[in-house]
Amino acid sequence: MTVTTSNGAGLGIALDRAAGVPLYRQIADSIRRQVQQGELAAGSQLPPERRLAGSLGVDRSTVIAAYRELAADGLVEAHVGRGTTISQPKTADWHGLRPIQRLDWQQLLAPAVAADPLLDELGALAERSDVVSFVSGIPAPEFYPIAEFRSLLDEALGAGGEGLLQYCPPEGFAPLRTAIAGRMTHQGTTVSPHRVLICAGSQQGLYLLARALLEPGDTVVVEAPTYHGALLVFRSVGARVVAVPVDRHGLDIDRLNDLLGRRPVKLIYTLPTFQNPTGVTLSLERRQRLLETARRHGVPIVEDDPYGELGYEESRLPSLLALDRTPGGSVIYLSTFSKILFPGFRLGWIVAPEPVIARLAWVKGLVDLDSNPLAQWAVGEYLRRGRLDPHLDRLRAIYPERRDRLVSALAEGVGSRLTWQRPAGGFYLWARLAGAIRAREVLTEAIALGVAFVPGDLYHADGGGRDTMRLAFSALAPDQLALGAERLSRAIMTVSDRRTRNRESAPRPPTRIV
Repeated sequence: MTVTTSNGAGLGIALDRAAGVPLYRQIADSIRRQVQQGELAAGSQLPPERRLAGSLGVDRSTVIAAYRELAADGLVEAHVGRGTTISQPKTADWHGLRPIQRLDWQQLLAPAVAADPLLDELGALAERSDVVSFVSGIPAPEFYPIAEFRSLLDEALGAGGEGLLQYCPPEGFAPLRTAIAGRMTHQGTTVSPHRVLICAGSQQGLYLLARALLEPGDTVVVEAPTYHGALLVFRSVGARVVAVPVDRHGLDIDRLNDLLGRRPVKLIYTLPTFQNPTGVTLSLERRQRLLETARRHGVPIVEDDPYGELGYEESRLPSLLALDRTPGGSVIYLSTFSKILFPGFRLGWIVAPEPVIARLAWVKGLVDLDSNPLAQWAVGEYLRRGRLDPHLDRLRAIYPERRDRLVSALAEGVGSRLTWQRPAGGFYLWARLAGAIRAREVLTEAIALGVAFVPGDLYHADGGGRDTMRLAFSALAPDQLALGAERLSRAIMTVSDRRTRNRESAPRPPTRIV
């Protein structure tokens, strides 16, 4: 039986009661077709529900259901007191069932840790040939062992490199894990290859550890100041970051012990050797106290050690991992080839108890399956053939010369307006401005003069360090260091002199006679 609307209803809707399609759906589909074919223009008013129901011989609730479906599709709009009208036209998809919506990608993105936009600006400045950049902590590019690695890669590919161009286990290429374990054991830290995981640089290592060990709301203790990338990683997983000060001998263990006694802490993150950004080294006595304090409170330590092999003036202190005597281990060790070879291979490693390695391998499998097997083979062979130590000997002779060139140029150019502690290793000079001058104020002047550095507040979890700056000297030739120091000195003097003039011209309060 078919019923057709009357002329008075204004719609030509035919209902087939014998069909298996619900009547409200037939009403909605008929109106939808008329909209798509242009028979019902935007703004056209549909019959009132009761009137259309009477014309079709159906219950009013059937028309209400049809109108609601059309409204859900965005085809009609219901207005109190004005009835139901056809919506303004939108581009329909090829099914013709629902209008295509323009996606608001900014709204769809999950919340992220806000990064200081200054980082992007500093990165762009580092690419400019007219700017002397003290920003990037990378090895000296002119001393990359390119020829040796070209020979190794040719050898690998010429001897049937198909296997090295396949996947490898997420834990890493077994020969490289063995070579790393052997090197660390030779240096006094007994390590089994099964406790080594290869990662895409220490930054990925930090991310894997954060994902494996931390939950939202967990507290992580860091140094003040500390590596900026670690702060971003810990905050990205929802951890609460609490800072403990660093002085000229490293982490303040008394402050750490007090903190651990007052609140639960999930993890301690430290860079005990030639710390980034300060360049300080945790003394042997404090290393032992740190391990004792962490054991007493049952808190694991992540020891980040990118610069441990880049000491210039003194014998190397044992790592926290080497000193750890906790049953089962309480130290997770993290390092990278990015600082002692070159960053482009993106290879680092983690040493941890085997249950932790198993979990890290699972997380890494979710992220990237594995790190570059060909690069892993080349670095493993470089270590196995004894090539790394001669390379490091060259760097240990070059970097202190560059450090001293920078220090002498700054001392000549800016005098007592900038102070620092001369680092015994690593890539960085950590400097403090005199007279309450802020580093970002100096940076503005410095950029205008063609020199860039990283202001120290970026390395503080609590917003401190506004009068400090980090100067990376490793990648700059001596003449660049001298030029950069001269420009930086001019910027500091400009800001300092402006401060002095402003103080002298400021109105003085009246003298009180008492």
